[in-house]
Amino acid sequence: MRAFADEWKHLFNGKMVYIILFVPIVVAAMFGYVFKNNQINDASIAVVDLDHSNYSRQLINKLDASQYIDVRYVQENEADPNLFLYNEKFFAVIYLPAGLEENRLKGIQSNIGFYVDNTMGAATGNLRSAVAEVISTENATLAGGSLKAMGLSDSQLTGMTTNMLLQQRLLYNPTNSTLMTSVIGFVNTVMISLIGSAALTIVPRLRVNGKLEGELEHWSNLLMRVLPYALVGCAAFYLSLGVLKQVGGLRFEANVWEISIPFLLFTTTLSLLGMALGWTAATPDKASSRIMLIMLPSFLLSGAQLPTVMLPGPLQTIGNILPLTWQFKFLRGMGFKGGGLQYFIPELGGFLLLLTGLLLVIFILMAREKRKWAKSVNTQDTQAAQPATP
Repeated sequence: MRAFADEWKHLFNGKMVYIILFVPIVVAAMFGYVFKNNQINDASIAVVDLDHSNYSRQLINKLDASQYIDVRYVQENEADPNLFLYNEKFFAVIYLPAGLEENRLKGIQSNIGFYVDNTMGAATGNLRSAVAEVISTENATLAGGSLKAMGLSDSQLTGMTTNMLLQQRLLYNPTNSTLMTSVIGFVNTVMISLIGSAALTIVPRLRVNGKLEGELEHWSNLLMRVLPYALVGCAAFYLSLGVLKQVGGLRFEANVWEISIPFLLFTTTLSLLGMALGWTAATPDKASSRIMLIMLPSFLLSGAQLPTVMLPGPLQTIGNILPLTWQFKFLRGMGFKGGGLQYFIPELGGFLLLLTGLLLVIFILMAREKRKWAKSVNTQDTQAAQPATP
């Protein structure tokens, strides 16, 4: 407990405890506010109506009635679609060809142009789906009317036009929220930077202060030194998520007590990883520069930027030795989907395996340090025992 208290004292003597607690909160508040309206429901479009018919106007009204489409401008003359998209006033342009109503009545196919600004792909996903749904509904309505005129009953008509009905329901909405991807990833990256940097310097600091040999006499002393950082980091996660819920409207459904276990496992394994990577550094300053060894692979391989299943197989395996990879499994499963901790036993096992592996590495480093220290002491004793040269 002496080492635990000593590390707490070191943590509170400087500004690190305030930095770990408040920097993630500031980041969460700032990004939560910036990305508060991150899903576009009324994407503005322009319609070029070359048909000038009652049906074309009805179709425009149906498009505008969708929650994802805002028909902001209708032009009745031929125009280049680029002219509507250059200045980003519209996300897309729909061309209704001449003869649309006449072709519909005759059962002749008409080609409707749909020009989407793909430079803003993240903003047009819902728009494309909504336009496709409106057109599909119109086609089904037309087919139904034609078949009914042929004498089919309503049940036969329904069976033919909607023989297989796909009832789609998007779960865990909003599924493409920037808060649940980029902002959460950035908050975790900040936490890695803060906790990892502090843990990297533990062993070099003790070595410079001449305390490392004393700490190695009892293996638990050194391990107790990571706990203050793990506990403060866990508290910072709770505060950051609370700010994101209040400021950005983050959807986070995890049980507040159950999520503490993966949070504590994440901050503990992250601290142990930092201690292991910083062990051989000569000074705390040199150890701090090794934070990129944690941040860069965590940013690329943990699933913070893209799903890990999109990575090559070997990189997925490497990603499993990163604490952030397991952290994101719990954030998505428990935080965003509302799953209970009992459904994540394999993930808990993975986290514990990682924790065990890191402890094993640190025990090996302890043994090497003690052997190195014993060899140095023996050399000094031998030199002291040799008679002085006359």
